[in-house]
Amino acid sequence: FLLNNPLHQILVARYSESDLTIDFDNFVGCLVRLETMFNTFSVLDTDQSGSIELTLLQWLSVSLL
Repeated sequence: FLLNNPLHQILVARYSESDLTIDFDNFVGCLVRLETMFNTFSVLDTDQSGSIELTLLQWLSVSLL
């Protein structure tokens, strides 16, 4: 996955331990989450524009996957 620095920092904050290491279980969980989000975005980006528009309910459904 190609990620920008702010997104990388968010993932570290979410999945790392207090010493900024990521254990194997969290690493796998992070990869599964990223893959799911990228795949979901691709499905919703029907015109392949790189952007999608979601209702609040759709956004909540996607973000809570």
